[in-house]
Amino acid sequence: MVMRRLRALLATGVLMALFALVLNACGGGASGGGEHHQQANASPLPEEKALPPGEYHSEEFKPAFSFRVGKGWRTSSDLQEAPDRLIIAEGKEVKGFLNLLIFRNVHEVYDSQKHKWVEVNSSEDIVSWFQHHPYLQTEKPEPVTVGGVKGVQFDYVLAEDSPEDAVKSFRYSDGLVASVDSGTNNQGLILDVKGETVSITIGCATSEFDEFLPKAKKVLDTVKWEGA
Repeated sequence: MVMRRLRALLATGVLMALFALVLNACGGGASGGGEHHQQANASPLPEEKALPPGEYHSEEFKPAFSFRVGKGWRTSSDLQEAPDRLIIAEGKEVKGFLNLLIFRNVHEVYDSQKHKWVEVNSSEDIVSWFQHHPYLQTEKPEPVTVGGVKGVQFDYVLAEDSPEDAVKSFRYSDGLVASVDSGTNNQGLILDVKGETVSITIGCATSEFDEFLPKAKKVLDTVKWEGA
């Protein structure tokens, strides 16, 4: 799923990072020392910058996690982290679309038949929304594991009989809206991480999908959920 022109304020999290380092130096208290140690070895995501190869961790997104990237990944002022999204991009824009790896923890999807936003409370709800959407062509879910957490994955595209070139999908807590666009290919991964539903999307222009998919999967292979 490809996001267009996302805008939100991104907290620097500098004080939080320093606090985590202090806790790590002090042994992390009675519990959670390993989690603080994990984040102390990773870097927070910089704002609108190419990402040097290395390990990074979320600051606002929940559930917290870390991941590693190689060359070619970046953040953007239009793709800033929020409590219910974390997005990184790879490569250059192609046909108006970026190659995106998107992590979401959202609770609203758009019902195209009722023409309104509806609440989703579980991974099953989101999978069902994809599978029964009248304007999405969605493959059968298959098992997947990300960071030791099991879930399902499936490819999806906008159906040829869609009345529009883009259909609304998710709505974030700050009001920004995601969509599925004509001319893109996407893979969705739906997980239940410690009771939180995480929806991951690998999305890009159709012509880029076969090349981009293994690059995004390589990043997902490095994901570590804090406390999981």
